[in-house]
Amino acid sequence: MSLKSFSHLIISLALLCNYLSADSITLKNGTVLEGKIVEENPQSITIEYKVTKSINDLKTVNRSDIAKIEKEPEDQKAFKKLGNILPSADLLSAEDYDNIIGGSLTEFINTYPSSSLKGKVQNIIDELRKEKSLVESGNVKLNGNWVSPEEAAKDNYNHSARIVFAKMMAMLDKSNFKDALNHFEDLENDYPHSISFTNSITSILEILPKYDIILQREEKAYQIRTKEREEQYRSMGAQDKLRTEQAFQAAMKKFQERVEEAKTLKKVWLPINQWDLKSIENGRQTIAKEIKRLESINLATSRTTSVALSNAFLNLSSGDLENAKKELTIAKTNGARGKAIDEMSDKIETGLKKKIEADRAAAIAAAEIERKEKEDREKAEKEKEKAEKEALAKAKKSQNNSNLNDVASEPEADGISFQAILIIIALLLAVSTVCAKMFLKPKEDITEFSDDAFDSTDDS
Repeated sequence: MSLKSFSHLIISLALLCNYLSADSITLKNGTVLEGKIVEENPQSITIEYKVTKSINDLKTVNRSDIAKIEKEPEDQKAFKKLGNILPSADLLSAEDYDNIIGGSLTEFINTYPSSSLKGKVQNIIDELRKEKSLVESGNVKLNGNWVSPEEAAKDNYNHSARIVFAKMMAMLDKSNFKDALNHFEDLENDYPHSISFTNSITSILEILPKYDIILQREEKAYQIRTKEREEQYRSMGAQDKLRTEQAFQAAMKKFQERVEEAKTLKKVWLPINQWDLKSIENGRQTIAKEIKRLESINLATSRTTSVALSNAFLNLSSGDLENAKKELTIAKTNGARGKAIDEMSDKIETGLKKKIEADRAAAIAAAEIERKEKEDREKAEKEKEKAEKEALAKAKKSQNNSNLNDVASEPEADGISFQAILIIIALLLAVSTVCAKMFLKPKEDITEFSDDAFDSTDDS
């Protein structure tokens, strides 16, 4: 049970508790009569009381037999009349709520400002104001439950059908068959593949025979009614008869205009007037035709179609286009046709095309991203490989230079390199060897050397 339904229950129980209060007459013999005092005079009092739970009776007692009278306070009597306000009816408009609040509820507050029941009446007013705010926000009350605009938009086709169906059922509850059948016709014309239309067929088939009985009575009473009218004319003066006849003919003219308008709109259920026998006869003929037609409808197939169509609307609203198309195909296969079906079909096809195009664009974009990422990876790998090669070459070159420097280049001692020192040492050794040979050999060797040298020269 919803919170709002629970609050309605609490208020209804509070009203019920107050219904227990009533007028009470205690007789001198000890008998207590509880009910409603309907008439009083100086000699007696008449009270309507319950003999059993379902049977009421009227009893008049002499005042001389009464020991005590306890009357229900006027504010409690007035409060009882407010008992049918909550729970409120379906499909009330904001104006309807204003009329209810400004009517008997406000009248009670103004009439009984100090009543102990004033707070309970105010609670009813507050509850109705909350409901009015919901209506002004676009919410709709159906079968005692509130439907938000967002919820209705998911399947507006069936939501609108439920509203018409609720109006039809409200008329049936009042035994207003003509208006109920008009709503049924609207339901079939505007929402033929709705769940509500399928459900309404059974209800209409139940009331058509009852409606036929009513028209049959009207048909039989027509002659009697016409005869009584003629007799009334005979008892009238000339002027009164003229005015009455003129008013009658004007009313019949308006009726015929409504009939012609209904025919132009190709209505099945034409207006009926108790003074027009033809309209009554046509109404009975229409009932017979409609019973035969409605009984020929395969309710199982109709229900399958309406459920599939509803699922298609719900899937479309949630973006599940594939399943929406699947459910719509089922509905179409079973004969679903009409503007709403065509519009939904177009939306699904357009949506699927956009989805395909979007998927294709996404695939192309993904492929391009992947290609670019691959290209970037390859480029990065090449650059990394090149950098590694350059680093390796640079390292090798640096190593070679380091080795050469170790062998050929040592730090200079006192400004003279190691190589220069080696050269000087070598020269010194060479000079020392020559000098040693020259100065340390025997003289004759030198002379001999010299003679030989000269001899060599002469020979030359």
